Amino acid sequence: MSVEVGKYGRIVLPKQLRQKYGMDEGIRLIITEYMGRICLVPVSKYEKPTEALYGAVKLEKPINEPKRLAREHIRKKLVEGL
Repeated sequence: MSVEVGKYGRIVLPKQLRQKYGMDEGIRLIITEYMGRICLVPVSKYEKPTEALYGAVKLEKPINEPKRLAREHIRKKLVEGL
């Protein structure tokens, strides 16, 4: 399979891959590099994201930006899974 990069850097993922990985319209992807390759990692959406993250972060003191910290934690875990 191959895709073409469009005028604005857009690509269209082949239908076979979208179906295989459950990628519907509006899904969010993390784009990262790994060993000289571009990787697209789908991000799961949760009805209640705070419940999905419960217990994932252990803190000694309060934080000012909990959403930013949570997003960084999720990205780190997804990249580690590659």
